[in-house]
Amino acid sequence: MVIFMSAAWTNLKKPVFLLLLAGILVGAWYAFTPKLFHTSISPRKVYRVEYYEASPIQSLIHFNFKMPAFVRLYRNQPETLLGESDVVELWMNGSLNWWFDDPVNSVVIGNDIVFENVAPECRECPSLPDTVLMP
Repeated sequence: MVIFMSAAWTNLKKPVFLLLLAGILVGAWYAFTPKLFHTSISPRKVYRVEYYEASPIQSLIHFNFKMPAFVRLYRNQPETLLGESDVVELWMNGSLNWWFDDPVNSVVIGNDIVFENVAPECRECPSLPDTVLMP
């Protein structure tokens, strides 16, 4: 009986080890991966802002934030990442403003995130009203 149990255990060691390793890898992937939760497109559809929830590890680091998140700014055509913010508190702090008129040329999100020196969407186009730029 003892010989049978040890033989069965040696046959189970490898699958149990592989399952444990797979569980650790999936857990690590989950702990370090942020989650996309919102996207906004600029008024003339040239730029895109993506809002990401902080990963669980980032949430532990910023434990005093109610809604830790970060933002990425992209140009749509060609697909280009223009910038990424630090992890900030977005709870009651996520209003988006597109400022493409000179000399500002920036995208402002809440009080904490500013992407500066953003090229205008259109050089020859008339200015958009404030209701479009600040929804």
